[in-house]
Amino acid sequence: MGKDNNEIFELHNYLNTNSSSELVVEEIVKNIPDLEDIGFAGCLEKDWLKTLLKGFILDKNSDNQHYSYNPEYEKKVREICEETLKQCKGYINKKIHIFLFPTFSKFVIEKMGGVNGFSSWHGTLWIFVNFVRGWEDSLKETIVHELAHAVSPFYKGGDFVIGYGLILDGIAEHFKDYIIPNKRSSWTQAISEKKAWEMFRELKDSLTIKDFNKYNELFYGTGKYPLWAGYTIGYYLVKEYLKKQRYIDWNGLLRKNPKDILKEIEHQ
Repeated sequence: MGKDNNEIFELHNYLNTNSSSELVVEEIVKNIPDLEDIGFAGCLEKDWLKTLLKGFILDKNSDNQHYSYNPEYEKKVREICEETLKQCKGYINKKIHIFLFPTFSKFVIEKMGGVNGFSSWHGTLWIFVNFVRGWEDSLKETIVHELAHAVSPFYKGGDFVIGYGLILDGIAEHFKDYIIPNKRSSWTQAISEKKAWEMFRELKDSLTIKDFNKYNELFYGTGKYPLWAGYTIGYYLVKEYLKKQRYIDWNGLLRKNPKDILKEIEHQ
C-alpha cells in the first residue's frame, strides 16, 4: 500500500494485498488516512467507509472469489492513471484523490471488464480493479466517467433524486466519449433510443424523488427494468440536450446543475 503525488492527482494505492476476501476490507480500512479535505476517502466515519467498501469489494453471491496481485500490474495502473488525468487536466480545478482498491466481484469481472468506480465525494474517486483480460481499457474509461462525477458540485456519492442521476451519468458517459472517442460503453446501449424515451416518460412521476431501491432497479437491473437501463436513458437524454447546444463548454457542462438540464429536456 502506498501513495503517489502528482500536481493534479494523489494516488492512494491499496491494490497490494494478500488477504483473503473476508479480511481485505478490514486491512484497507485500518490504513485509510483521515485527510483534511475529504475525511476517510470521502466518508466522515470509518464505519460508513467499511460498509460501502464491503459492497464494492466483496462478492456475497459467489464462493469462487479470486484476486491476484502483480507488481507489474500496479506499475501499469499508475501509468494509466497519470496518462488519463493528463488528458483531462483542463477540466480539473483542484487536486483529485484516486483510491485504488481490489475487487472480488464476479459481476465486475464478467460485466465490467474487471473495473468499477464510484465518486464518494467531491474530488474523490474510488477505483476497484481485478486484473482480468481487458482491465487496462476499462480502467481508463472508468477514471474518465468517475472524474466527471468528482468535479461536479452536484454529485454527492449518489445522494440525489432519480432524474438528476440520469443526467449526471449521461454527462459522464458523453464526457467519456469526448475524451475517448469511438468507444461507447455497453451500458449506454442496454435498450433502444426509442425505448429509452418511452421509459423516461413512464418515469415522469419518479424523477424528483429519492428512492434507493427504484434507483438500483433502474440502473442495475434489480427489478423490472433491464440491466443498465438508467445509464442508457441518461445517455440519450444528454445526447438530445447536446444537440441543441451551439457550442459545448465541457468545463461548464461538467459543473452545471442537472436540475436545469432536466428541466430543459422536459420542455423540448
